[in-house]
Amino acid sequence: MKKVAFILPILAGVCFGSIGIFIRLFSEAGFNNMAILSTRNAISALILLIFMFIYDRSLIRCRLRDLPVLLGGGFIGMTLTNVFYNIAVLNLSLGFAGVLIGLSPVYVVVIAAFLFKERATRRKLFGMALAIIGVVMVSGVIENGITFTALGLAAGLLSGVFYGMTSIFTKICIGRGYNGLTITFYAVLITALTTAPFANWGQVAEYTAASPMSHSLLMIAHALIGAALPYLMLNVSLRFIEAGKASILTSSEPVSAMLFGAFVYGEKLTVISAAGMAIAVTAFGIISTDRRT
Repeated sequence: MKKVAFILPILAGVCFGSIGIFIRLFSEAGFNNMAILSTRNAISALILLIFMFIYDRSLIRCRLRDLPVLLGGGFIGMTLTNVFYNIAVLNLSLGFAGVLIGLSPVYVVVIAAFLFKERATRRKLFGMALAIIGVVMVSGVIENGITFTALGLAAGLLSGVFYGMTSIFTKICIGRGYNGLTITFYAVLITALTTAPFANWGQVAEYTAASPMSHSLLMIAHALIGAALPYLMLNVSLRFIEAGKASILTSSEPVSAMLFGAFVYGEKLTVISAAGMAIAVTAFGIISTDRRT
């Protein structure tokens, strides 16, 4: 199972990398950022709730003393990540914003070393460095240069910190005996609830009414691929591998986003971005073949 566990964060990163396709589709339909985020997580929460109700109702329950950790982890790891990343995107280039959120493995490795006594081995640090180099090259920052504002820089750095905290809170919840389904459910639920007041629900209703079947299926696909499945895969993997390694492996997200952009929208692949993808894949191989969990 440990060998499979190394694949799950990579697949989660691939799912996250596809989110841009859905964001473009729903943005063109008139959804604001909060509507995109809230619908994705609300539908995810509903799907997970129905599944747990049928599969094992006990997974829905949580101890009252653990509720702040379950909800807090979701709010910090999902809601704040997306809020600050959106601010970063509005004030920085997409590539630079991607680099800043891609620094999350650095924070996770450092925090996990203190909280969970995870060893910062040479192999792990080397793999992390390669992954970050690959992300920088894939982002387009090298070709296009860097322009930034203080607000954008701060928001981008915070998005990386909060994104990294997803793995930390998940590891804590697993240590308290919670299943990955339970952790994912409460995380997407709190994100849906905290973003709902800021969503333009009138536009969502209009979009759904225009083509109830196809548009509803598209929103369900967005919920599954953009939230429920990747977070569930990440949560399951953390039962078997270190938080630091899982965070590094999810760096497959920008590589996947680049490939989706090339195949779906015909975005040009440069020599540097292709080389960055190769470096990132090499980093994943180094981390995945490390015998220490």
